[in-house]
Amino acid sequence: MRFEHPSFLYALFLLVIPILIHLFSFRRYKTFYFSSIYFLKNIEEKTKNIRNLKHLLVLITRILAFSCLIFAFAQPYIPVEGIGKNKNSILAIYVDNSFSMSQIGANGNLLSESKEQARKIIESTTANTQVLLVTNALTSIEQKTCTKTEALNRLDKIQFSPLTHPLSEVLRWMEETVDESIPTTYSKQFVVLTDFQKNQSDLKNIRLAKSSYFYPIQLIPEQKNNVSIDSIWFNTPNFKTRINNELNIQVTNHGNDEVTNLELEYSVNETKRTVFVNIPKQSTKAIVLNYSDLSIGEKIGHVHINDKNVHFDDDFYFSYTVASHANVLLIQGEDADNKVSKTYNLDSYYKISDTRSTTFLPETTIGKQLIVVNGVNELNDGINDAIVKFTQNGGSVLLFPGTKIHFPSWNSLLQKLRLPIISAITTTNLNLTSISYSDPFFQGVFDKQPTKINLPIIQKIYQTRGNLSSTSLLSLQNNQPLFIRSNNNYLFTSALDSTFSAFTTNALFPSCLLRTAELSQQKSDLYLTIGSNNRFVWNAPSSAENLFHIQGEGIDFIPTVEQIDQQTFVSLLSPNLNQALRQGVYRLRNSELSKALPLNYSRIESALSFYSEDEIKSYLTSEKFPKLYYKSLQLGDQNLHIQLEKPVEYWRIFLLLSLFFLLLEMALLKFLR
Repeated sequence: MRFEHPSFLYALFLLVIPILIHLFSFRRYKTFYFSSIYFLKNIEEKTKNIRNLKHLLVLITRILAFSCLIFAFAQPYIPVEGIGKNKNSILAIYVDNSFSMSQIGANGNLLSESKEQARKIIESTTANTQVLLVTNALTSIEQKTCTKTEALNRLDKIQFSPLTHPLSEVLRWMEETVDESIPTTYSKQFVVLTDFQKNQSDLKNIRLAKSSYFYPIQLIPEQKNNVSIDSIWFNTPNFKTRINNELNIQVTNHGNDEVTNLELEYSVNETKRTVFVNIPKQSTKAIVLNYSDLSIGEKIGHVHINDKNVHFDDDFYFSYTVASHANVLLIQGEDADNKVSKTYNLDSYYKISDTRSTTFLPETTIGKQLIVVNGVNELNDGINDAIVKFTQNGGSVLLFPGTKIHFPSWNSLLQKLRLPIISAITTTNLNLTSISYSDPFFQGVFDKQPTKINLPIIQKIYQTRGNLSSTSLLSLQNNQPLFIRSNNNYLFTSALDSTFSAFTTNALFPSCLLRTAELSQQKSDLYLTIGSNNRFVWNAPSSAENLFHIQGEGIDFIPTVEQIDQQTFVSLLSPNLNQALRQGVYRLRNSELSKALPLNYSRIESALSFYSEDEIKSYLTSEKFPKLYYKSLQLGDQNLHIQLEKPVEYWRIFLLLSLFFLLLEMALLKFLR
């Protein structure tokens, strides 16, 4: 056992004073004369032993009380084995700098408190202790150990980070770093300063060597209420001028109190609006806002709520493009029906280009959003390969077979597109009876589900089999599929020729064509999440030599670019980039084009739910971590001071013992007669 303040032990010499008082009594006696002292002498002999015992017990309790008080001031502790002036050790400290640490604690935000505690711990270590200071960045710089002075300098520079990692991953990273750089003879101490948020602290997955000392220190916020904007989306598949846009905003109240009259502001270029909403406790609400775009071009949106607590999830940024037109390619075959081109020409938004199947070139697919195979009987390898690459890059395909198709060539393409293969023609003469009204394909096509609708008769149909994952959008009376979708690719199982059906004369025919074109529009992501999205699709063609730049918020970064087939992918998964990025709207540009790049923080830390001390200790048991020392820092514990060399302190025990002996002395004086 050692003492934090051994000089207080000199006060033990003062205990000689009550002993001297006990040995030398300075009380004066008076003499009384009696005729007979027989009875008085008998009383004195009987009470003298009791009085001496009482004085002795009082003396012992008084000495013990003062001794325990002196020991309490000296602060005794049992030092950690292997750590001392002549021993080598490494101190690995993790300071959680995620956004949940922006909550207010006992003395400022939790990150400030954790930095202050880390400072005290580092300053209390021995001179030969090496320090590994780690945050959520987990960069190569943090893999290097440093001295106390260097660690304190780096500690001052720690700021909030949009990056988050599971606690088990951080500890595994720290332990691997320590094992690679430090000899096995070193004593290893791991300190974790975090709020133990449930979304990030996967306690059941935490592993450390049993020889390592583990100090989980929990920082507890004063309040645990928060309202967050989780996501946004649109119900419309693409954006056109002067049509209604339904903007859906998902807002969650993570607190235990209902939020009333929450101010929500949103702006999309020239459109600005403020609404007030009520959100029940522990619930999520989707707020629908309607507006129209009056012009074509790029639109930048911003949603904001006025929340009083955590602020990193109060803003949400997004962008989209209102295109002037969409490009459709028709591959015309021997049995092509001209009603297909006539249908698309009804809407000036669609720009039609066509080519014969016999003269098809793969270059004609560049810049197109939809390919319609119209009445082709035999698909050559060039067409099949071009269509497969086109769909892999996000394009859509609508297939209308001819009247006498070549089954091997067609089925080769259908298998690659994950559509059912087709076989012999069957004469059905059956009505089209089933429409999948609930499928998103028909969303907005019908105002309401019609009770009576004129549906055509299908005389002939190609039999289908295989690929149960596809969806039948239109079916006959015998449940044979007529119109099938797989991902964003479509197959009509009957030819458009009048000998096969009268489908082209029905109102469903132009509805299906136009809806397919609407859903085929290649859209960039409305937003990206910092640290989560792997790459951003640049739909415009670009050469490999043309450098990209991410610019905004005071940074200019050159990202990694991948060229796959005819599409360009811009990677955002760079540790240095993600550490520097802040949510907002950046510009992704090269020498030819510029595009908005809206970035938002991850909402994984919006739910302010934390593990309790009992829950933490139930996961971090003494069997798994025999050298575990849990501490918590909350309101009223501003003076929490942890020194790793003395994790087991006894000054509180001695203070309680001193109080006990004082009470015992008072009881002896009062009740021992």
